Amino acid sequence: MSIVGILVDARVFRNITSGKTGNEHIRHYNRAAAKYGLTPVYLCLERLHPSEGYAFGYKYNGSKYSYGKIAIPRVIHNRTMPTSERDRSRMKRLRRRSYVFNSRNRYLKYSIHRMLAGKFSSHLPFTTSYSSSNLSGMMDRFDSIYVKPQSSSIGKGIMKLSRAGSGGWKVQLPKGTIVARRKTAMQAVDRIARKKRYLIQKTIPLAKYKGRPYDIRVSVQRGSGGHWQVTGIVGKVARKGSHVTNVARGGSVKRCESLFGGGAMNPSRVAGSVKALSLSITRYLGKRLDRLADVGLDIGVTSAGKPYFIELNCRDQRYSFKKANMSDTFYETYANPIRYANYLLKKR
Repeated sequence: MSIVGILVDARVFRNITSGKTGNEHIRHYNRAAAKYGLTPVYLCLERLHPSEGYAFGYKYNGSKYSYGKIAIPRVIHNRTMPTSERDRSRMKRLRRRSYVFNSRNRYLKYSIHRMLAGKFSSHLPFTTSYSSSNLSGMMDRFDSIYVKPQSSSIGKGIMKLSRAGSGGWKVQLPKGTIVARRKTAMQAVDRIARKKRYLIQKTIPLAKYKGRPYDIRVSVQRGSGGHWQVTGIVGKVARKGSHVTNVARGGSVKRCESLFGGGAMNPSRVAGSVKALSLSITRYLGKRLDRLADVGLDIGVTSAGKPYFIELNCRDQRYSFKKANMSDTFYETYANPIRYANYLLKKR
């Protein structure tokens, strides 16, 4: 049997035998691997020795996990995000030995936006890097804007400014909301945004479900034959009074047929346009970002059904599909990386 490596976080790695692996449902990897005659091996950066060609990891034999010293697999699916200098160095050495797809899975949001700006400008909200002067300029031009950290995930640190009338601004901060005059509003945002890289973005007039804005998570992956495909789409609805849709920030999930059925929307047409835009963007980025193979895109939809690109996630957590009871789609998000690994093993 050929071996496929799956590189996971240290916390997931420690809990493999107990089955308490959080949002990583690795049993789906095991199920898919069995269908393709592959043996999954679970690895952790802390226990990798790329220069020597071996690692300590867990091999799944169809019924149980065995821990031990193993040769580093030729193909590895990366599900971890190196943060320390030591782990980043190990990842670089690992890439030289094996084909690690999604080996880099965090990019600055503004860099991705600029990469897409030429070809997809009609589906991008106006965006600029953060500075106090750019913030002032955006407040002059638009009635509502977002200020977002460029490298965080799950909606952490996002701020929203909306014109409140009589010269005032409503500012939704990470820890509370204020209504203040322009200068005070800018100072409140700047105290947070000047500490690290942020961007400023015109607010997309998102469609709403029962008065709450929503966007769409789209899973796009390489599978058998190495081709990109849309694995599934699911809606994320902001909690009441919130400006972010992330499930980790209290948002809820809804099947898209429930969201696209109201107003002027044609459900099948909107779903088709969301999928088409997501696939087109991912194919474009896949030619420019090395070894990209498994992503989740956040796509905003207006009340008229026009899709807008919001964000690229290169370590898609996938659990939105599980929460929406889309069990087949949830499984497929694990099966496709295995199919792609199988394709790479045969190709290499």
